[in-house]
Amino acid sequence: MIGELVTGAVAGVGMGVVLQRGQLCFHSAIADGWDGRWLLVRAWALGVAIGAVGLSVLYLLPGTSGLNRGLPFTPVSNVLGGLLIGIGMAVARSCVSGLFTKLGEGMLGCTVGLLGWGVGELVARQVPVPGPTVLDGGAAGTIPTVLGLPRLPAALLVVAVVGAWLWRRPGLDRAEHRGQWSSLRTGLALGIVLVAGWALAAVGGAGFGPSSVGAVASTADGMPNWWLVAFLLGLAGGGALSARGGGGGITVRGEHPVRYVQLGTGGVLLGAGGWIAGGCNLGHGLSGMAQLNVSSVVVVATMALGVRLTRVVTTRRTSPRPPRSGARP
Repeated sequence: MIGELVTGAVAGVGMGVVLQRGQLCFHSAIADGWDGRWLLVRAWALGVAIGAVGLSVLYLLPGTSGLNRGLPFTPVSNVLGGLLIGIGMAVARSCVSGLFTKLGEGMLGCTVGLLGWGVGELVARQVPVPGPTVLDGGAAGTIPTVLGLPRLPAALLVVAVVGAWLWRRPGLDRAEHRGQWSSLRTGLALGIVLVAGWALAAVGGAGFGPSSVGAVASTADGMPNWWLVAFLLGLAGGGALSARGGGGGITVRGEHPVRYVQLGTGGVLLGAGGWIAGGCNLGHGLSGMAQLNVSSVVVVATMALGVRLTRVVTTRRTSPRPPRSGARP
């Protein structure tokens, strides 16, 4: 257990530092992408590309046979869960990893969001979701296997595509906030801590790298996934360390009452969606994408759709109505 706690905490602190310094919340990345701002999306894409190569190499090394090689593709669960995650992110205005790192920065309202996240996971596991498993887990559920390609060459192709995109639009890499890393620096660091997290998972005896799904359920069952629990707590610790070290500083603060409702409601949707989808913004959006899973591509796409639909609905509800014909302006 000690090994799981230590390696999980180290992986979490490293990830928390990078997410905080890059200001990389997955909700912000998706929302900014819809608005035509690509800084965070580019950082995420570079991190995934580097992670794909790193995991491909890691899987070839001795002592890593216990690591998960890919997540199954279950279309109904992946689509439904992805939509719930996207809606939850838009309501809470944060992702799960964002809640942990922002808590480290002093945002006390995140405790409400995380409480809701835990409740959502526990409730969702009681609700069976119908639908077939189209692709089994392991290598069978990955894009390279579907296309008949070896994993490593496919990952190198992803790096080439992402690299060409970054090279063509270098002006989009500049940081937008004081103390924030550029997308290039954030992406490089993200890829490194992602692969390191998986390597630490192998050392600690865990089967999966950075994620959040299962921490609450396993604890409720009396058999905690100690690596995962330590990783998530490490995210908050990393956020605090980074904030104190030049990432904006720690500001202990509460929230407007409406924000607590949003955080709690969004948290429930994040927890339920992550359980149904078989992964969260980290499990699918980072680790799963680096595994080149078919399911993770679908979940990320539906997460983005969920954010978009929620923003459209809420914008229409809050926009002032035009005056009726004949009415005074």
